[in-house]
Amino acid sequence: MPENNTFTRKQFIGTAGAALGGSLLTGPVFSKTNAKSGKKNRNDKMRVAVVGMGVRGVAMYGRDLVRHYADHVEIVGICDTNPGRLEYASEFVGAGCPIFTRLDEMLEKTSPDRLVVTTWDWEHHSCVIMGLEHGVDVVCEKPLTIDEEKCQMIIDADKKYPNNVYVTFNYRYPPHRARIKELLMDGAIGDIRSVDFHWNIHHGHQVAYMQRWHGESQRGGTLWVHKNTHHFDMLNWFLDSDPVEVYAHDALEIFGSNGPFRSTNCRRCPHSDKCSYHWDINANEHLRRMYADNEHYDGYIRDNCVFRHNIDSHDKHSALIKYANNAFVNYSLTSDTDHSGYWIAFNGTKGRIEGREGGWPSSREHQEWVYQPLGKDPEIIRVPFTSGGHWGGDPILMDKLFKDPDMPDPLHQSAGTRDGVMSVLTGVAARKSARLGRPVKIEGLTSLKPHAKRPEGLV
Repeated sequence: MPENNTFTRKQFIGTAGAALGGSLLTGPVFSKTNAKSGKKNRNDKMRVAVVGMGVRGVAMYGRDLVRHYADHVEIVGICDTNPGRLEYASEFVGAGCPIFTRLDEMLEKTSPDRLVVTTWDWEHHSCVIMGLEHGVDVVCEKPLTIDEEKCQMIIDADKKYPNNVYVTFNYRYPPHRARIKELLMDGAIGDIRSVDFHWNIHHGHQVAYMQRWHGESQRGGTLWVHKNTHHFDMLNWFLDSDPVEVYAHDALEIFGSNGPFRSTNCRRCPHSDKCSYHWDINANEHLRRMYADNEHYDGYIRDNCVFRHNIDSHDKHSALIKYANNAFVNYSLTSDTDHSGYWIAFNGTKGRIEGREGGWPSSREHQEWVYQPLGKDPEIIRVPFTSGGHWGGDPILMDKLFKDPDMPDPLHQSAGTRDGVMSVLTGVAARKSARLGRPVKIEGLTSLKPHAKRPEGLV
């Protein structure tokens, strides 16, 4: 265990933020001869470090890498500011690597090829920038960050340093979505004129958001950013265009101050017998050991009351998004329902493609899309589901990131800084629009300008 285990989260963020000027980085900056190529810089295993030991960090980018990518990856360090959670993460991941409570120390001592960022959303920008300053490629969980100011900080750093930033938009990778992207790229329905895209979240999913920091806008940017950037990136990718304007409405109708009672957290709640959202974290040994047993270190509570007054993230969202290629998108996210899934329809100059995922009726073996060429009979396109998380998308994404970075990418599924920023800005514009009661333009939020066809690199 490294020294200085009392290093606070405020110091952690302050050090990373101050590192923008390079004054607090005392370790060497490691250059790469193949920067921006996406290739490993050695013929041996990729050296990976992970910061943020939450559920995603310890599993997908921790234990899964150890179990399934040991021939390609060596985890050289893991980092979290909570020393108790860090100790448990070390045991759970099983990498046998050094552990750190300071990101700068880990980068300097382990010299990784890639840094995986799975911290809280509002810390992403600091970690991404510090990784770039240390000459490291960065793999960042979505969202890339939570507001336009932090987006600009990442843009500036990405322009300054030659290393790669990858955003893990695993919603691009499921084979059934790849098939639709292929059809759209081939012009099967011509120029896309409009899209209807409506997503529903089940009760349990929404409650988990509200119990955590996601319910607080200063931490997660509201669900317009934390959750909906997944959907906005899907739209940007499918349309191969940038959004230019968003007009949105939202509401918080169920959680936060709307609740009839409240407590500190679920496990100590005196209202558990009458609260339909009650959940006992102690019944899950993994989550108890990761969170409840270690909350005395930093005060982070995993099972907060969903009716606490400081919840200000919304549970109902609706937006009209105008794209630079003149496509209109009608979008909604409805949470706290009995349904989980989405419906999407693309209307083009030569036809229509429509699909529904999740809910009932739904096949467990394949995804069906209805392809309706203009003036012809509809065709049913069936794409078999594959194994792995997120409808089979996670294994493909992980292979691209850690096993074969040079694998062909004909559908442009690999996402970088510009993709991450544009998805965040769509959410930011929606959040601002709902508050201001008027449309908000994307241009001017950062230095990036919307394009009718998405460019390569930062423009």
